[in-house]
Amino acid sequence: MVKLIKIEAFDDDNDEWEFYDSLRNDSDEEEFDQAIDSWHAGQPEIAEQKIKLLIKKNQNYIDAYHHLAMLYDETSREFEAYLCCREAVRIGLSAIPKEFSWKTSTLRWGYIENRPFLRAYHYLGLFLQRRGEDAGAIEVFSRILNVCPGDNIGVRYLLPALWLKEGDIEPAIQLCETYVDDYSPEIMFTYPLLLLMKGEVSKAKLLLSDAKLAFPLVAKELLKKRHVKSKSYRLPGGITVGGADQAYEYWERYGEYWLENELAMGLITEK
Repeated sequence: MVKLIKIEAFDDDNDEWEFYDSLRNDSDEEEFDQAIDSWHAGQPEIAEQKIKLLIKKNQNYIDAYHHLAMLYDETSREFEAYLCCREAVRIGLSAIPKEFSWKTSTLRWGYIENRPFLRAYHYLGLFLQRRGEDAGAIEVFSRILNVCPGDNIGVRYLLPALWLKEGDIEPAIQLCETYVDDYSPEIMFTYPLLLLMKGEVSKAKLLLSDAKLAFPLVAKELLKKRHVKSKSYRLPGGITVGGADQAYEYWERYGEYWLENELAMGLITEK
């Protein structure tokens, strides 16, 4: 049975929580690792069988449902993937007691048992975004950011684009101000763009100058007439910091909002 338990501390203001699955054991963890190894070795059918056996033993195994969802998604079974993702999240949400607050409580990434639910909830947000259910995606990502402010998953890079799509720039500005020291195109370029939309030109110019120095390929990508995916785009191993794949990904998420702002595009060309 999965429970979310408040972590005992001497500090009365402590509001940290951790998931606990009483049915999981070391043997299951070993079998789960073997299933993932099979998947990475190019044997998804074997991995699928192993994960399903684990779910049969423990129908509340969040991480098993989450990885089965990803496996289904990778093998072009989107509907099955979505159902598994929903089930992983349902198990986690049903374990949350009424004392837990999405505004003030904390689910730290540092507590390993919290990671399966946070990953599954993030994956659900990605599904909702893919399906055009932006309001639902915003709710999921905002909740994750509230309870896990360290944001080890990276929802802070997704939320501004969703708010821009909704025409709601204030929460996007607040997010960028919270993570103003974040070394990423999603913050360093998007923050000045948002400020330009608000009419704060002087501050935007300074921030954009820093952004272009930090990520020159992003500036070049925004100015291109034709955008071509880098060969390394979304290959295993992740995005290359400062690379062409990162620049393309930023353009893919945010390019349309730059093109809509003539002043912003003009400032990109300034040296």
